[in-house]
Amino acid sequence: MSLVSSPFLDSQQFFWFKMTLNIKKLCVGADSVLDLYNRQEFVRGRYGETIHITRMFPKRFEEVLNGGSIYWVIKGKLCVRQEILKIERFTDNDNVNRCRLDLNKDLILTVPFKERPFQGWRYLETKNSPSDTRLFDINNKNDDQEIISDLHSLGLV
Repeated sequence: MSLVSSPFLDSQQFFWFKMTLNIKKLCVGADSVLDLYNRQEFVRGRYGETIHITRMFPKRFEEVLNGGSIYWVIKGKLCVRQEILKIERFTDNDNVNRCRLDLNKDLILTVPFKERPFQGWRYLETKNSPSDTRLFDINNKNDDQEIISDLHSLGLV
């Protein structure tokens, strides 16, 4: 977290914190984290990087780049996240403004949290973000996410 001093407060030592902000996005068409993994493997094979293209550029991009993540909603549950490394504006071949998110390739599973459908993406404050459980492992069945979700709904995790 970086500190920024205020130019309006000369005589006193006040600091403003740049808060970390996350983004949540529906992973349309994916039935599981494995589907997301496979899609991103395809993109990495084609472009050599883990990227996601979206239409809107976040106005609060500095807060997102301060350690923020994209939280993916799969089948109505916010259940996995990836660190956002870079955000860029660009214009595609059809002359439409787009936003490119460069992501860390690691998929971090979270405590599953029910999420209603929405269009595009939304900001997600860190204080409202679900806790991490572990890294997604392609060699693991990853079935314990449902158990973790049930334990969370009972207030045990």
